Amino acid sequence: MINVAGCAPHPGWIMETIAALKMGDFDERDLDRLGRPKFYAKTLAHHGCERNEYYEFKASAEKLSDLGCMMEHLGCKATQAVGDCNQRGWNGGGSCTHGGFSCIGCTSPGFEETNGFLETPKIGGIPVGLPLDMPKAWFVALAALSKSATPERVRTNATSDRVIRGPKRSGNSSE
Repeated sequence: MINVAGCAPHPGWIMETIAALKMGDFDERDLDRLGRPKFYAKTLAHHGCERNEYYEFKASAEKLSDLGCMMEHLGCKATQAVGDCNQRGWNGGGSCTHGGFSCIGCTSPGFEETNGFLETPKIGGIPVGLPLDMPKAWFVALAALSKSATPERVRTNATSDRVIRGPKRSGNSSE
């Protein structure tokens, strides 16, 4: 069974799956363990997100209009959801995070049963759903290091609706 997941599935995912089937260029080896085509399910929605600099420094948005990463406080599941959403926009542009909204993980089983969209469930202050591409212990340790090394411009811009401090011109300090 082929599972072209998503709510709604990306039109390219549907058309590419149908074309591959029609050309006889598709079999079970091309599916992940949940039956999703690997051509889009081999990457996370997080990859290619324009907020990745904020994610890397764990500089978090506190409200939807903020520029920072939405994983820590606003329920973004892009680090846990498969899809090339941020690499290949819908209809030529856009994705949930590009539009300023948290990824709801619509390619994941049971996503529609999530309680508290726009909230990040936590235990002891640590998000419950951590990135799939990194061991949890590493993430927790690296998050603490990243936060301590966050450039001031990134920290300032993360909780703003526009860039307040731009990067310094080359030849100046490391920020």
